[in-house]
Amino acid sequence: MQEEFSRHSWATSSGSDVPRFRLLGPMEVDLDGMPAQLGRRRERSLLAILLLELDKVVSVERLTELLWDGRPPASPRKALHSHVSRLRSVVDPARDGTYGVRLHGGSAGYFAEANPRQVDVHRFVELFSHARVVREPEAKVAGLREALALWRGPALAGTASDLLHRRLFADLDEQRLEAIRLVIDGELECGRHREVIGELTTLTSEHPEREELWAQLALALYRCDRQTEALAALSRAREHLVVELGIDPGQRLRDLHARILHADPTLRPAERPAGTGLSHSLPMDIADFTGRKEELARLDAITRHASAGEVVVCTIEGMAGVGKTRLVIRAAHHLRRAGRFDEIQLWADLSGFHPEQVPLEPADVLSNFLRLLGVPLHEIPPDVDTRAALYRQRLSGRRALVVLDNAADEEQVRPLLPGDPGCLVLVTSRRNLTALDGAHAISLDVFEPADALALLERHAGTQRLHAEPAAARRVAELCGNLPIAVALIARYLRSRPGRGFGDLVARLNTGESPLSATPIASAVRAAFALSYAALPAAAQRVFRLLAHHPGADFAVASVTVFAGVERSAAESILDRLVDEHLVLETADGRLGMHDLVRQYAADRSAELDSPADRHAALVRLTGHCVDLATMATVAVHPTEVRRIVAPQEQHDRGWDTPAAAIAWVEREYSTLLATAYRAAEDEGELPQLALRLLGALYRPLANRGHSSDRIALNRLAIRTAQRIGDRRAEAQAWEDLGTLTAQIELSAEAAACVERALEIWTELEDQVGRQACLAAVGNIHRQRGRHAEALDYLERSVTLGDQTGRIAGTASALNYLGLTHQAIGRFDRAASCLQRSAKLYRDAGNRLGEAIALANLGWAHQRAADPAAAIPFHERSRAMFHDLGDTYNEAEQEWGLGTAYHLLNRLDQAGKQWRSAIGKLRDIHVVDDETAARMLAQEVPDMPDVIRLNT
Repeated sequence: MQEEFSRHSWATSSGSDVPRFRLLGPMEVDLDGMPAQLGRRRERSLLAILLLELDKVVSVERLTELLWDGRPPASPRKALHSHVSRLRSVVDPARDGTYGVRLHGGSAGYFAEANPRQVDVHRFVELFSHARVVREPEAKVAGLREALALWRGPALAGTASDLLHRRLFADLDEQRLEAIRLVIDGELECGRHREVIGELTTLTSEHPEREELWAQLALALYRCDRQTEALAALSRAREHLVVELGIDPGQRLRDLHARILHADPTLRPAERPAGTGLSHSLPMDIADFTGRKEELARLDAITRHASAGEVVVCTIEGMAGVGKTRLVIRAAHHLRRAGRFDEIQLWADLSGFHPEQVPLEPADVLSNFLRLLGVPLHEIPPDVDTRAALYRQRLSGRRALVVLDNAADEEQVRPLLPGDPGCLVLVTSRRNLTALDGAHAISLDVFEPADALALLERHAGTQRLHAEPAAARRVAELCGNLPIAVALIARYLRSRPGRGFGDLVARLNTGESPLSATPIASAVRAAFALSYAALPAAAQRVFRLLAHHPGADFAVASVTVFAGVERSAAESILDRLVDEHLVLETADGRLGMHDLVRQYAADRSAELDSPADRHAALVRLTGHCVDLATMATVAVHPTEVRRIVAPQEQHDRGWDTPAAAIAWVEREYSTLLATAYRAAEDEGELPQLALRLLGALYRPLANRGHSSDRIALNRLAIRTAQRIGDRRAEAQAWEDLGTLTAQIELSAEAAACVERALEIWTELEDQVGRQACLAAVGNIHRQRGRHAEALDYLERSVTLGDQTGRIAGTASALNYLGLTHQAIGRFDRAASCLQRSAKLYRDAGNRLGEAIALANLGWAHQRAADPAAAIPFHERSRAMFHDLGDTYNEAEQEWGLGTAYHLLNRLDQAGKQWRSAIGKLRDIHVVDDETAARMLAQEVPDMPDVIRLNT
């Protein structure tokens, strides 16, 4: 079953960045989310010609020549008039540009009037023209990829004849190939030679006459240490040019062949400075942005101080719904396109005023920023001050734009400010952030009346506004000229072409809620109420319940369960809510609500829904999360039985690989955590369900690293279990907390936690729990170098596991026991323990456990000075980790193989394994580009710390 969004009409809505008129591929026209039925091929071609020549009159003679290929009908003017009339009836039926285009004609010819950004051809040219002059490689690649993404296939595929295509698109085809050449050059400059090989292989097949593509392919192969394949690619290029075209290769290909043949070191990628991970994480620009010229001009003037070498902080302050976020998004994209802050753009919603969430902690925001800036997860410091210092270091000397949306207060913002000149920070907040020293402040008020009318005109159309100008002004006044309210009303009108402004005045005059505190709040509520009243009863109920959905966003599957409706009904209702702009699609394809809309929904829910209804919805969602998290645990760790029970329901969901299960947990991470916290703090059956959810998340969350989240969740489990008196769950949570704190070297706290768990398991006479705790305590002693104590606890754990028949626990204890023996030089005993551990895991069907035990056997043989014996174990475990999608452990085994081959003087094989391992570690950001380049240049590379500490 595909996850969440396999089909939704809002995915290509006209409010998105997808142009409305699409010629770069099969021709498509979007009429507010519905595809236009354009009819005959010649009419499609006619519309395409007019859109290509936007705002220019195309003569009857030229149209006749292009459309009929020199074989015109008896009366071409009459035929053209008929074609244009039919096109108008589809794309501009009201002759008012409702769908973004107007077709005009006269004796001289015809022309189309539309926004060029809504025609993909003109959008491509704009993006390409900008990106090709950008200097910074990452920004250039991002801009060119955005431009090339507009191409869905050959232009006007299935519409234009070959002759028409050549006449109309020859220049555009050449621009596309030039964009491809430049983007590949950029990728190579950024060191992504491995990633572009597949793309270049396809491109050289499609365009074998393009010598620059063959040169790029050969260079990429050579940089991946595939010299023979690089030379073979150049031979294929020569063969095609000589045999098919009758010409010799150009000087560039001949020179490159000689340089590869002689292993010219200058062909290697130039080293890039450390810490150059770049991020371009702005939300998409806003197509219907209106007004705010004065504020944008002031922002532009302020930001020039940053360009001149200062750190500039600018706060945009104002009431909810006044358009602060929209303003900074528009300003940020303008600055990026102008090349002023084109290296790094970071964005974070700080959730300062979210009705269902606490504001984000600066430490969590810094962690996310550092990951976007290329810092591997395991290298992110644990405390906020050290994270902030590393963050400032990563931005040092860069042209960085940081946007902090929805800030709660100054204390939340301060740790997120860069330290070096040349950076700009834009902060939005409903509060005056006067304590931010040196910050420029822009106070945002409601729209000017003219801007409010302009937004209404954009959506409702000029004809409707000019027909009732006084009523249109009154609608804006009743909305208090508040941007969010005006936008809702405007979109309401756009979707209802039969309604006039006079109708709205009558409805809004009586639509104010008695609960509203101010005239503007009344207007906002009235605007929301108008959209809400248009919903059927079932959609109204779902809308109200969504105010209480845990997390900042949600997916269709969770809405289905939370609301207690069928999947098809949930999809239909969400379509309707998106159409009414009461629910928004986020940049990653999920759904969310503006906080004002959520507050309105919560108010209506308080009026109309009982506490029992809301409680039942949370019970359904928590149970659903428990079941799916349990299935994810089984996929990741099939022998896990202590932390999970069988799902309450069988779900139509399965994951082919552990990686797929973990990917689901990552997507739903915020919902899962918010649900756990909400359920744990509630009453009835919810705390028990929360404990089950927390237990089921223990294994899948392991791939997130040793994060503070996992420790916090286990502490939540302890508090919840103590509150409801669940001793078994409390013991499990203490045990797991001990394991997690041991992993971040808090060994004293870890030992205390596991000892507490051991006391409870002993009190409960639970031998399985006791056995696991004995193993955990033993491993903590091993990590602290107390090998005698470790051996005592681990041997007791193995004995108890044998007595109780708990295979998984025995296998785990034996693995730790083998590592302990290995640490003190007892290699025969280590091998015996690890071999038995691997067999037990294999018998239990736990491939991950078996692979770990085999890998440790390989390292044990290495340390026993028997590299030949180590090789089969490293090879077997490498293959298993590859199948499991565990890239890190696969790389670790390749490193082991490289070490073994080197000790055996098989130097070519050693180098091959080490290079492969370094590439994988770099790809998953365990080592940075500079470290990887340094290791690749070494004859015997230094073992990375992460491998040294884990083996």
